[in-house]
Amino acid sequence: MNELTDGVLAAEPALPMDVVGWGTLVLALIVTIVWLVYLYR
Repeated sequence: MNELTDGVLAAEPALPMDVVGWGTLVLALIVTIVWLVYLYR
């Protein structure tokens, strides 16, 4: 089990942190815009 865990941790992450960060930022922006549109309609 430890060898498997070490292998997974040593492997390259599936998503680079840059992509995850920008994706989170864009998602938060979309949610905010949708909320504002819903609030002020």
